[in-house]
Amino acid sequence: AAYAKNEIPINLLPADKHPYWNNVPTGRTTIDDAPQLEYDEHHIDLIADQEVDDFELDYDNADLGQRLGFDDHQHDLDFDDDDDENISGDPFDNETASNSNKNRGLIKGNITSDGIIDDDFESELGGHEPTYVHDTEDADYQLMTKISEYGIIECCGDDKFGRKTIVFSACRLPNQDVIRNSQFKTVAKFRECLFKYFLRAFDQYVDMDYVLIYFHYGLRSYNRPSYGWLMQCYLKIDRKYKKNLKALYLVHPTTWIKFFWPVIRPFISVKFSRKVTYINRLSQLEEYVHLDNIRIPAEVKSFDPLSPLGISKNRTHPTTKFHVSLKFILENEPGEVIPLVVRQTIDFIKNFGLNEPGIFRRSTLVSLTKQVQTKYNEGQPVVFEQYGDVHLAACILKTFLRDLSEPLMTYRLYPELLGLSGTLKRPDQVDIIRDLIIEKLPTQNYNVLKYLIEFLNLVSNYSNTNLMTTSNLAIVFGPNLAWAEDVQMNSLANYSLINTFTEILIARYTELFLK
Repeated sequence: AAYAKNEIPINLLPADKHPYWNNVPTGRTTIDDAPQLEYDEHHIDLIADQEVDDFELDYDNADLGQRLGFDDHQHDLDFDDDDDENISGDPFDNETASNSNKNRGLIKGNITSDGIIDDDFESELGGHEPTYVHDTEDADYQLMTKISEYGIIECCGDDKFGRKTIVFSACRLPNQDVIRNSQFKTVAKFRECLFKYFLRAFDQYVDMDYVLIYFHYGLRSYNRPSYGWLMQCYLKIDRKYKKNLKALYLVHPTTWIKFFWPVIRPFISVKFSRKVTYINRLSQLEEYVHLDNIRIPAEVKSFDPLSPLGISKNRTHPTTKFHVSLKFILENEPGEVIPLVVRQTIDFIKNFGLNEPGIFRRSTLVSLTKQVQTKYNEGQPVVFEQYGDVHLAACILKTFLRDLSEPLMTYRLYPELLGLSGTLKRPDQVDIIRDLIIEKLPTQNYNVLKYLIEFLNLVSNYSNTNLMTTSNLAIVFGPNLAWAEDVQMNSLANYSLINTFTEILIARYTELFLK
């Protein structure tokens, strides 16, 4: 776009001159507030999208509604794409067009004063058949494997409250010209495969409570998906993806989100909107997730450098149980072989939770998790019977393992665990794994691992009622037992291998630990 001499593009204006950010407080916000920027300690503006892009700023809400097929009197989902390609060839659009009459009745029920549906919309939107991809059964399987190479969507273990963490990085969406010159040939095919890849790769994780981190920085006019396609994906995904999402963190929100949000508000339930939080600085994420386990794109870190000095570190007291090493904990629990947190949580679940459906897959209130963690760190007694929630004890056990300063399987053994990929299906797998954990795992770690795996084996024996098979337990605990010191090694493929290793530990407990 051409600008007059000395004219500054509107989205490069300093925050105090920008019409959308005037007179707003700094810091984290909820979805009820407009996205905002904040100043750092040197009063340097954080402008989260420094592209010169009139496309993003020239629409008002009515324009966006018309682009999505809305008018002032109805809410039809008749999407048009703004790309130079004809998106009518996209299967999503064909399906949407054929169901336009059904969609006309989508918006019904009580609407709140701010335009959000005041009930659980999921039964309304559940009419779409969920899309499942079973490996090589899908004609686009080979193309979907290419999607993983971009690193757009990744699983990054658990957050600080025991919930699976999925990261979406907008800056890794490829340029549309690059897509057209690739095996995908068209942008529509790339988007179709991206959506299928998400469903295939993360279906096992969204069966349990999870959080989604969206890094918005790097979304440009040349790699941005259309509004229509985003809405189609949202309406098409299975109910569990929405129900089990416990938090959505929008990192570095910009005017694009500001404009897009009012358009989708009629489709968003109150329940969903309360899950969304704007994050203006990377350092703010530290409150919720383990930043050292998140594969933050280099572009994002360059834009918003994360200084170690900017992350508050509490003074370590002898009673501290979280964010310290196993060695430190046991040194301050004289005579104990198993840490207090592990013993108490496991004892409580053995007594009250073995038959609890979805044990270890459901999270609990963040405030309760923090409260119990604080009590443990301060040396106060914790009586789980007072809370009456086995999911709280389960969550505390998971977060304890994940908060260890070094994983239970140690950093040193992580490459060797990955090296087992060629032996995990061999008849002598038990002998190989037994030798590894006995000979190379420190005694303290081995004792805790044996205690934990014995318990998980017990839990799996009740899978007819609690639904936690050895496979399900491995998906939950694998990323909490082993992760790499180099965050770049914590890929989805490596997580899958760690999960397989963990499943063998649980299923073959007797052979591995008692012979």
